[in-house]
Amino acid sequence: MKLTPAISAYLDFMRFTAALAVLLGHMEQDGLYMAWMPLSWFSHEAVVVFFVMSGFIICSTTLHKGRSWTDYVAARAARMYSVAVPAIVFSVCLAWLVPSQTQVSDATFSNLRPIAVWDMVSSLLFLNESWLNPAALTLNGPYWSLCYEVWYYVLFGAFFFVRGRMRWPVLVCLAAVAGPAIIVLLPVWAAGAWLARYGHKLPVLGPGLAALLWAASVALVVGINVTDFDVAVRSVLKLWVPGFWRLEGSQRLVTDYVVGVCLLAHIHAFTHLGPSVHRWFERQQELLKVWAGFSFTLYLFHRPMTQWLGYLWPNEQHSVLLSILIASAILVICYSLSFVTERRLSVWRSFFYLILCRIGCERTSR
Repeated sequence: MKLTPAISAYLDFMRFTAALAVLLGHMEQDGLYMAWMPLSWFSHEAVVVFFVMSGFIICSTTLHKGRSWTDYVAARAARMYSVAVPAIVFSVCLAWLVPSQTQVSDATFSNLRPIAVWDMVSSLLFLNESWLNPAALTLNGPYWSLCYEVWYYVLFGAFFFVRGRMRWPVLVCLAAVAGPAIIVLLPVWAAGAWLARYGHKLPVLGPGLAALLWAASVALVVGINVTDFDVAVRSVLKLWVPGFWRLEGSQRLVTDYVVGVCLLAHIHAFTHLGPSVHRWFERQQELLKVWAGFSFTLYLFHRPMTQWLGYLWPNEQHSVLLSILIASAILVICYSLSFVTERRLSVWRSFFYLILCRIGCERTSR
């Protein structure tokens, strides 16, 4: 499927909306009152959106830009570490400032963990969700999905760039390191990659049918959420499948697969909506690019802030105005932080590319 300006703009819109949903959902969890905003109900589904879009974009750019393995590794490492390293430092610093455990409750700082070297090392290596590794980034629960996404990058890179007999042994070894919790949601990420590669072979839809499919895909995701069907399925599986709890963040895999399929249908339907819709998104492309340009920073930096703000200024009066002001402040802060994180991608990419080139030169000289 070709990434037209309209599709690119719409994906930027989806990316920012998903990041905003996660922020609003965690504000509600941390006592800052966001239940009045329906988008806050979909923080889990937002992660599935990230996975599908990630697979779609990574496959599209890798296939159509003819990247070498060094280009691929440098680009992916830059994308991850440009935000992950500052986020780790930020989270640990704010955790260090938290009053002693005797002065705060577990509910107030629900993501707080004692600062540990292994947690930081594991987070840098994206191993927090591998097997039964107990590591987690303090004050920053959302970091779990980044560990999933990085391993999907690694597996896709190995599948795409490793040739011959070594491909499948390498993939099996990498999957073994990633662990079952990450692997069971790989089909969701791979679905996005499949759409990028084979979406042009899907049936062409008329504008009316495309609009119906677009709306139906949204309605099904909303229905799963508001009926708590995902929670019910998870509860049944935990009851009947031994060791199911070990899947951690993947315990909603059944409904996550359904949401993933809905997203494929949603994106495919959008590509066939009327030209007026596409022209509107094309006109908004620059604005949406700005919004999406700090969505990754928003995702990885917001939770330590909502944890602290929920402690300092709990919205016990359920003031809508206060919740809007806090959300706006976090958005402004994350937008500002993005100028030293993901908006510095070129610097990080050059750094990793230089390292890879030097490694390659040393091997050649030997």
